Amino acid sequence: MQSIHGRNVLNLIKEQEQALSRPDLLMAMSHEFGAEGRFHTCSVKDMTSEQLICLFLEKGKIEEVDNLIQ
Repeated sequence: MQSIHGRNVLNLIKEQEQALSRPDLLMAMSHEFGAEGRFHTCSVKDMTSEQLICLFLEKGKIEEVDNLIQ
């Protein structure tokens, strides 16, 4: 299975017309990259979609405001 770079997920978020809830983002990621998709960044490898979202939140790459990812 090929690993997907996290920037592809950031691009997916940017392409959305409105902010997504975490479950909706996870569903969009599953639809776009496959239910078993694994992700990496320059510093971390072999993450699930949930782990990638948590990493991006910790690093300030995305925000969760009123339960919506933006």
